[in-house]
Amino acid sequence: MEITNPEAVRFCNERVRQLADIATKYYYAAKAFTNEWNATGMGAKIPNTTDLVVDGSAQDGRSPITGANVNGLKNHIGLMLTDLEASSNLKLNILLSIEVNGSP
Repeated sequence: MEITNPEAVRFCNERVRQLADIATKYYYAAKAFTNEWNATGMGAKIPNTTDLVVDGSAQDGRSPITGANVNGLKNHIGLMLTDLEASSNLKLNILLSIEVNGSP
């Protein structure tokens, strides 16, 4: 049976596919981030400490970040990648089957 309800079709086109695009872009950005982190040895350069990253944030009003913040983000990304790629990319394949503009 086909789903033809105009409200459901509009929701799928305007919300479901767009969210899948965003999630797929996030996946590919996370893969690139992780690959660069590993290739450049950032784990040794950005220790998981409360030391501040001196990135100009004190001068321009952005919130300061610590090495622990950066490592926390890296760990979160790693968990997300592991989840999407588990069981032969089961969850990633769901995104890829829905997205339109999220793949590189």
